[in-house]
Amino acid sequence: MASERDKPAQLPKWFNDTRRKEISTSGNVIFCILRLLDLPLQYHLLHSTLGTGIVRKLGGTAIAPGSGTTLNTTVLGLSLYHSLIWTLAVGAAAKQIYWCLFICDNAFEPGFSTTIAVYNTLLNTINTLLSLWAFSSNYSGAATRIELLISAPHVSSIPVGVALYATGIIVEWWCEIQRKRFKQDPANKGRLYANGLFGLARNINYGGYTIWRVGYSIICAGLPWGLGVGMFLFGDFANRAVPYLETYLGEKYGDQFEQVKKKVPYALLPGLY
Repeated sequence: MASERDKPAQLPKWFNDTRRKEISTSGNVIFCILRLLDLPLQYHLLHSTLGTGIVRKLGGTAIAPGSGTTLNTTVLGLSLYHSLIWTLAVGAAAKQIYWCLFICDNAFEPGFSTTIAVYNTLLNTINTLLSLWAFSSNYSGAATRIELLISAPHVSSIPVGVALYATGIIVEWWCEIQRKRFKQDPANKGRLYANGLFGLARNINYGGYTIWRVGYSIICAGLPWGLGVGMFLFGDFANRAVPYLETYLGEKYGDQFEQVKKKVPYALLPGLY
C-alpha cells in the first residue's frame, strides 16, 4: 500500500500555469527589478540606523555595523563582517537574475514573479536584522579577512557558512545550465534530463538553493539559525514543491519519469532524500 508521500499531489491551477513554455516579459522585468531593489534595501538596513532601530524596537540590543576604527571598515562604509553580509545578497540576486534572463523558459507571470522576489527579500531582510542583533550576530570587529574567519563569536560559523553558500550557489547555477543545454538540443525534445548534477538528485536545483540559504543564514546568525532555516526549506520542498513537480512530470512523461526515478533515487539531496 502506497504511503501518503507516494500518492500523487493534487496540482493547483497556479502550478500548471507556471509550466507553460513561454516567456513573460513583464514578469521577468518585475522579478529583475525587485531583486535589484533588494540590494539598496539591505545596504540601507546595514549602513543607516534603520536596521539597528528595528532591532531595538523589537527589544533587542543592536550592533552598529559601521562602528570601530577605519581598519575594520570597508569602502562600503561597513565593517568587514557586514560587508560580507551585503555581498551575500549581491550574489543571490545575481544568480537569480541570471536564471530569470538566461535559463527560465516557463511562464513567469507578474504575480508569481513578484511572490518569489518578495519571498527572497524577506529571507534576506530577516538575516540582515539578525546580523545586527547582538544576541545572534557573528560580528567580532575583525579587521582582516583571516580574523573574520577565526575570531567570530561562533568560531566555525563563518567559514562553514561561506563554504555552504558558495557550494549551493554553484550547484544551483551549474545544474540549471546543464539542463538548459540538454533541452536546447533538438535531439532531446520530449526527453527528461537525468545526467550531470541532476544525476545526483532529481531536483538538485532545489537542493542547491537550500544549501546556499543555510550558509547565508549561518553567516548572519550562527549554526542554530542556519539549521532552522534548512529544516524549514527542506520541509517545504519535500512536502510541497517536489510532490507538485513530480506529479506533473509523472503525468506528462509517464514511464520515462518512472525510469528516471529508478536511475536517480534521491529527490532533493543525494544520500538524504
